Amino acid sequence: MQERIQDNIIFGLHPVEELIENRPHQIDRLYFDSAQAKGKVFSLLKSGRKKKIPCQCVPLQKLNQIAGSAKHQGAVALCPVKSYESIEQLRKKLDSKKGTPLLLIPASLEDPRNLGAIIRTSVAFEVSALLLERKQTTPLSSTVAKASVGMLEHMPVVKPSNLEKELISFKEQGFSLIGASHGNYKTPQEVDFTKPTILVLGGEHRGIPPYIDKLCDEFVTIPIAEPVPSLNVSVATAILLYECSKQRVEKV
Repeated sequence: MQERIQDNIIFGLHPVEELIENRPHQIDRLYFDSAQAKGKVFSLLKSGRKKKIPCQCVPLQKLNQIAGSAKHQGAVALCPVKSYESIEQLRKKLDSKKGTPLLLIPASLEDPRNLGAIIRTSVAFEVSALLLERKQTTPLSSTVAKASVGMLEHMPVVKPSNLEKELISFKEQGFSLIGASHGNYKTPQEVDFTKPTILVLGGEHRGIPPYIDKLCDEFVTIPIAEPVPSLNVSVATAILLYECSKQRVEKV
């Protein structure tokens, strides 16, 4: 029998095994009892890693806390509160939808409240979809859903198994990959957001990861007063998406 405490927490050897085998793309992270990392638990750990699912071995007390129960048998799966769309579903939507596509990557984002705020802003400024990294970005948890104030249900979210490969493919199709960063770069008004665009925002601590940074066609920076070292990533996202929306409205 599949046990769950919340909609996004599934535990038990058999339920977790079924998830890994049949719906690995719907798992954000796997947790295992570090003291039981052998036998069946070790087998699930290997299977999870083979399918490139983020895996973590934690002390029993921590695992009990994550599961909300001691009946987890040493294995817990954290699943998104909303199912991820596949990259194929996204491409079909982009092909059939009118208007210029705009994709957003909140890369290496750690704070679920920031992700929720970004999702809310993305819906407000008609972002086509969010692309998330497989491992580094905070999962679609209940905290994210709450911070989005219900807007998560209106935003397609895709977590490709190989984001780098998909970005190269989008670039070949004519998308411009623009990274937001500090430095002597163009201001938002100087960047052309009217063409098919993938906008990349870096996380709170790691920024834009190198494998995405190297793919960027250009970078944009938001001028701010000197005493302020940087803007919150959700605030920066709102500023850039507003400029993008403004340019596209003016072009029509």
